[in-house]
Amino acid sequence: MDMDPPPARGRRYERETVRRRLRQESLDRYWNPNQHEPDREAVRAGEYYAYNRIWDTEEITTNVYPTHVLHLHAGQFNDARARDALQIFSIKVESIRGGLRWPLDVFGMVIARDVLDIDRKRNIIFAHPRSNPQTITEEHPYLELTGPARAVVTSGDPGKIENVLKVKGATESDDRDLSLLVLPLKNRMYCEYDRYYTSKHSTLELTFRHIDNSVEATIGARLIGGSSWPHGLQGVMVARISDMEDAEVSLLAFGGGKLHVVADDSMIKLTRRVVSVEHRDGELKVSIVARCENDEQVISVRDDIVFTPKKNGRTSGVLKVGACKIQLTVAWSLFN
Repeated sequence: MDMDPPPARGRRYERETVRRRLRQESLDRYWNPNQHEPDREAVRAGEYYAYNRIWDTEEITTNVYPTHVLHLHAGQFNDARARDALQIFSIKVESIRGGLRWPLDVFGMVIARDVLDIDRKRNIIFAHPRSNPQTITEEHPYLELTGPARAVVTSGDPGKIENVLKVKGATESDDRDLSLLVLPLKNRMYCEYDRYYTSKHSTLELTFRHIDNSVEATIGARLIGGSSWPHGLQGVMVARISDMEDAEVSLLAFGGGKLHVVADDSMIKLTRRVVSVEHRDGELKVSIVARCENDEQVISVRDDIVFTPKKNGRTSGVLKVGACKIQLTVAWSLFN
């Protein structure tokens, strides 16, 4: 007996198979609690659980720190190597809807989980409590990132990025959801710069890049000499990798003639300090761009240092800001 399906039925079967595959690929890309039902395939992979877990105050933050293989003994160091990593540059609230209006008082978390921490503890990228939200405007809709605390490794099991972001209302009952997202990372699939993720009330733009065979660079800054910090000076210190001049990691923003310096050792408190850099052909460029206006004149300052990646150890350089000097020290580390 001929069991082959009739041509029309066969074509319908093929079309439905393609539709199912496309739907699954869409869910595999990212899961949005505002758009996908809790019983979808995403839940089977643990995303719905992760959405609730991100607010668990008892969950421990990762205890794998940057430069964690810097001081290993020779035998342990043999297992350390460069690994693929995800460099997160910025997170922007591209658009809002559903009755939300600028400006927004945003609180919540953006975190990463990866294979480097066996328990998949939170590696915090952004965190503001309800009592201290970040106010973002339509003119400057970027989240103030403070992490990750260490590189996000995507070798092997790539892990995921999760966020729960809310808009503070007059009371807690007036709070609104801004973005709820679980984004599985899939190695080379995520090598482009910008991607957009739409929730019920917003669209987020994530700027990131997959870095092949990367090492971890942990940046420290210290005020080492010169006169007092210039009054009225405002600007930024940023890091760029390789030839990516259009994407940067904001290490520090300063203004009002103030610089957050620890009195005991003159260390400058950077907002972010960990960058993933391609080991073989990459480079790390740290720049400071500043401007000072007073009654007499307008002064613009820019200085750059380029660092060549190393497997381990430290390299240093000095940035000049007028008569002041900032010593940068980069600690390089492989991954164990």
